[in-house]
Amino acid sequence: MGKKSSLPLIYLIGVALIAIGFCCPLFSGKLLKVTANGFKFIHFDKNFGWSSLAALMIFVGAVLGIVFCFVSAGKSTSLLRLICIIVSIAGGLIFFIKYNDNGVTRALGKFNLKYMAIGLYLIFAGWIVGLIGAITNK
Repeated sequence: MGKKSSLPLIYLIGVALIAIGFCCPLFSGKLLKVTANGFKFIHFDKNFGWSSLAALMIFVGAVLGIVFCFVSAGKSTSLLRLICIIVSIAGGLIFFIKYNDNGVTRALGKFNLKYMAIGLYLIFAGWIVGLIGAITNK
């Protein structure tokens, strides 16, 4: 019998979906006239704010989660994976709250959900699969 792999496959699939979804278009539509991926929301100039920090948290949490799938840090590796997926989800919550913090974007909230693109679907699916994989440690 071969040695059983210790690679957390479910968690790895989840964080990979988040990273891929971040690179895909998040919103699209005729009215927006742009297909913006997650990197369009990151600004390192004078406009660096909560939305840039939240977008970085989403992506960096997913990438570090992928790294911790292949690097062993002893007994605390599963805790680090859980922290990475929680950081990514917290970044998504901060982004959603800060994106809807004024009356105009709240009024257009249904518009934004109507024009969600494949990237947001992948990120949502990745959060669910990654969280299940982190909790079950598989």
